[in-house]
Amino acid sequence: MNTFNFTAKIVPIKDTEKFHPVEKKSFSSGWENITVKFNCLSETNRVMAMAQGGRWKDEKKNGAIKTFSKTMTDENGNVIKGEKIEIPYNKRFDEDQIARVAAFRRYEINTGDTKMRYKLQDAINAFENDSITDEMIVATGCNTIEEAKIALEKLNKKRKIFITEYDFCEYLTKLLAQSEKFKDKFFYISGTYDVQYSAEKNRFYRNYHVNRITLASDDATPSTEMKIDFYFDENSWDDSSFEETGKVIVNGWGNYYDSNIKSNGFFDMPIVIREENEKKRNALKRKLTCEDGIKQIGLTLNVIEGAEVIELTMDMLDDETREDIEMGLLDWETVKKELGGRAVGDKVSELRFAELTPKKNVAQDTIYTVDDMVPAKEKVEDEDEDDDSVPFSLDDDDDSDDL
Repeated sequence: MNTFNFTAKIVPIKDTEKFHPVEKKSFSSGWENITVKFNCLSETNRVMAMAQGGRWKDEKKNGAIKTFSKTMTDENGNVIKGEKIEIPYNKRFDEDQIARVAAFRRYEINTGDTKMRYKLQDAINAFENDSITDEMIVATGCNTIEEAKIALEKLNKKRKIFITEYDFCEYLTKLLAQSEKFKDKFFYISGTYDVQYSAEKNRFYRNYHVNRITLASDDATPSTEMKIDFYFDENSWDDSSFEETGKVIVNGWGNYYDSNIKSNGFFDMPIVIREENEKKRNALKRKLTCEDGIKQIGLTLNVIEGAEVIELTMDMLDDETREDIEMGLLDWETVKKELGGRAVGDKVSELRFAELTPKKNVAQDTIYTVDDMVPAKEKVEDEDEDDDSVPFSLDDDDDSDDL
């Protein structure tokens, strides 16, 4: 599965005549969809993310929600693997039902302080066990167990967990409507990198499909990171323009699942390597080239969508300031410090190599050839398949209710 983890500010997108960031569609069948789009702002990067859910308008039609249970460990230490389960639609907000669902099939929005929630939970346990410390009291600001429970309850109310994406989208629209309250806050925004292919237009559509949004800690570092399973062959590595551009292009592929035709496919995915260190660049070349066939490796990428932040140089200064430095009237290091040491460069749109993904850093042989690196094709077999049999397909029957 290809996933992303952004640390970014949430910025609503302006509604215009041609573009609606929150869009609801109803169909004659009684089915309705909701799509919510917003921008993730991380330094100079601005990446659009989205969520989308559907439901039957007639609640009786929605039936049970098909999902997966958590993997559990029983009292004897035996691991009980998660399995397909069904939850009655009218019980989808019940805490005991939500608690049954595996994390990868849940949707979450949390505007509270997660670290404080853990501290309060620890403090409550310590009060109950008569092991509370002065450090815990100072960290939570709670002198009694009653105060800690009240504080925890307030934080828990800021954490909303859903098991249908429609409900998640409904609540997300409320968050965006209140975005002014959080305009200076960073959030951890995560989900899956989804790909759809239109055979009619011969075009891939790619989306950062969100399933979790939580308030980031005050010391969080802005980032737009993505982890992918990357496929490459003997012709993928292209360093022919490195001397001119400082970039190596690795023309490989990513994989995706098409839930409409229940089939896997591949999409073109060029990644960019900007590495001045020749030794490291050669090491990457050995990792990302092969003699024949298709190999697979895990990569962590930086999603770059916006003006690039670059190191400030003398030639970026105005003529007078540059002349003052040359004449000794200004100190270059002082000027650089005053200007932040960095400048905004040209607009860039690329997936840039950050590092190898741990535990997936060794290239693996595959059964594929270049001929297999094509969009998903509909299966010939007339075989019924449950969407839930695909571990990375998160399609649910959805609805909303008062939150």
